Amino acid sequence: MVIRKWGLLLCCFFILIAQNVFPDGTEVVSYLKVLQDIASEEQKLLSSMEDNYAHTFNNALCAMAFILEGEKERAERILDFYAEATVVDNEDITLQNFFYKGEPRGFYQQVLLNDAEVPRYHRIKGTYGGDRWIGDMAWLLLAYKFYERQFKSKKYLRITGLIKDLLVSYYKQAKVGGYIQHGWRRDDTKLHENYGHEEGNIDCYAALILCGEKKIAKNIKKWLDNRLKKKKGLPLDLYTWRVLAFGKDYKDLLELVENDTRYKKQVVFNGKTVTGFFSGPTNVDNIWIDGLGHIACAYYSVANTEKGDFYVREMEKLIIEKELNGVKVKTLPYTANTSGGYEWVDVNKGFTSAVCWYIFAKHKFNPFTLEIHS
Repeated sequence: MVIRKWGLLLCCFFILIAQNVFPDGTEVVSYLKVLQDIASEEQKLLSSMEDNYAHTFNNALCAMAFILEGEKERAERILDFYAEATVVDNEDITLQNFFYKGEPRGFYQQVLLNDAEVPRYHRIKGTYGGDRWIGDMAWLLLAYKFYERQFKSKKYLRITGLIKDLLVSYYKQAKVGGYIQHGWRRDDTKLHENYGHEEGNIDCYAALILCGEKKIAKNIKKWLDNRLKKKKGLPLDLYTWRVLAFGKDYKDLLELVENDTRYKKQVVFNGKTVTGFFSGPTNVDNIWIDGLGHIACAYYSVANTEKGDFYVREMEKLIIEKELNGVKVKTLPYTANTSGGYEWVDVNKGFTSAVCWYIFAKHKFNPFTLEIHS
């Protein structure tokens, strides 16, 4: 009896140690929940860095993270916001709304959460502050499709159709394949660039595949393969996202950045040595924490669990504890330090996209295919 009691105590002891060394990914969701509740009066959108700015991309990620964590109602708050911001006769060009004077234009990348002049209206601000970026639209579409798949729901069919049709309308044929054009830029003073953006088209490829637009998606992939096959020194996500979107045939792209010290870095953060990746090829010693999440998820997607687990543990070294609105929470900053063009980052504040990519990695989730890997 005594031996059994000691065995039970030892078992509990080791469980507690394990929880301390390998934190449960779900604990950072508390940070997102508190942030959603305090960011605005509506309690729908989340700010990006505990500030007054709501990014469409980051909120799409948050909706997916909430779904993964079983927080259906919180995901619906975000998805409802965009679904309801579809007033066809909207005539306020600064307002976060899918339409302007009856024309579908999509959503702005970034808006103020709290407008001092008109409270509870989310608007762009500043000279040329607003792009309606195709990549953001694609990520919103991924979030809606994930909700649809997880909950077998047709709740968001209208907004899903609006975004899909907008992206399809922006499709342009090229000499090899084709691409989705940029969308409205510079506070709607300009429609499209005269070239295709690779990162945004990876996003669009994944979203359109899930919507059944396989012919256009196939042409986007042809265009991307032709554009990128001979290029080196690309932004990190042009490697990781191709693996996530296109699958195991592209897994060698991960080795390219693994073996290139311009990307792979070791830095000290809060007294711990962390291995991670910068956002592009450089001699700067810094880690882009979103990218570390991309890498982990990409390795899981190609069945390299050992590497995926390793980079999740590296992310956990970057977790910071803080108090937000009187609640003790754990979160992750955007970068490990401010070097390399990241002077605007406050490493003592959480960043929603970094938290979401950590949650994705803990669930072994591929947000491009909506698969959860075992």
